[in-house]
Amino acid sequence: MALAGCSSAGSDAAQVSAAASNATTGGQNAATEPATPQTTAAPEEPVTAEEPPTPEWVVATPADTRPFSEPEPIPQELSFGMQSPLVRELQVRLRQARYLAVIDVTDMFGEQTRAAVLSFQRDNGLPTTGLVGQMTWDALLPQSHEPTEAELTNTDVGPWFTGPMHPGFIMEVQHRLAQLGIYQGPVQGAFDQPTKDAIIAFRTSVGLTASDVMDERAWANLRGRTRNPSYAELFTAPPDSTETQDLDPRCLSGKVVCISKEQLKMSLVVDGQVQFTRPARFARPGYESPVGEFRVWYMNNETVSNIFGERTPMPYAIFYNGDVAIHFSDDFADNGYASGSHGCSQLNDYQVAKWLYEQMQVGDRIVVY
Repeated sequence: MALAGCSSAGSDAAQVSAAASNATTGGQNAATEPATPQTTAAPEEPVTAEEPPTPEWVVATPADTRPFSEPEPIPQELSFGMQSPLVRELQVRLRQARYLAVIDVTDMFGEQTRAAVLSFQRDNGLPTTGLVGQMTWDALLPQSHEPTEAELTNTDVGPWFTGPMHPGFIMEVQHRLAQLGIYQGPVQGAFDQPTKDAIIAFRTSVGLTASDVMDERAWANLRGRTRNPSYAELFTAPPDSTETQDLDPRCLSGKVVCISKEQLKMSLVVDGQVQFTRPARFARPGYESPVGEFRVWYMNNETVSNIFGERTPMPYAIFYNGDVAIHFSDDFADNGYASGSHGCSQLNDYQVAKWLYEQMQVGDRIVVY
């Protein structure tokens, strides 16, 4: 089953795709699963006299501070099947340029690297040979940065899988760390010092760089060693709902998720009774969200999209039309309607996404209008 639509691919050695070759879940050794859409960053804001302070949880990456690289002679031509440290640098640069959605880089020039090179060459008007010679190298360097030692050795700390400002996600982290005996505090969703200390302890215990960031490497390791707590283990009641939505007539019988693109709302309705209504976000221009009546055909709570050149977490994905799904979006929570999906219907509340996921099953109806 191949999915592709909402968002980013694994490594050449071990591709992490979910139920398809285009979307992945969790870390590099995760089981395959469907591909999913990717959100985009909000448009740049006008420069103001004073910039707001950066939240302490935001991880500054080398790409934020280093200048783009200048073209320089390539030591050797790189081609499919080669094994060389220069291939590792190539993979880092392709990842920075958003053409290779891998967690870890290797010395092996495999099929996934070749596909990324071909895509880069097509987009930049170069001969599509799959070989990296001087022309391709000169075009890639200004779109990437000099790799750090941490990037080359896969010891860099990546971005949060889901930002720590979402209590529902932090509660899952705390519960999983408690399962391992690393965290002894209350499961309350606060990103406090005991939680930070527990994350650092876990990361170092599995050979990752000491940090209080639950990035994709750490999250994949934690998921593989623990079970996902149920909604009832974390919360005492369904999520509050004060929103209202005018329902399509098709939503008035049976169990159905009713999604209004015009109202920017999403409701779970059972036999005409609304269980919850929440804001929803849809596709940005050029990636229109499909309308109609659909059936849930696949569900995965840790989908990571990789089809748009970067890895985009899509927690609690409910697929209803190929690679199009309902899922939680960190970008929606952070940037609101300034951005959009590649076709998916997104929620901005992690707790709501987890609750809805547990209410649904394959075969349930989705109505988008």
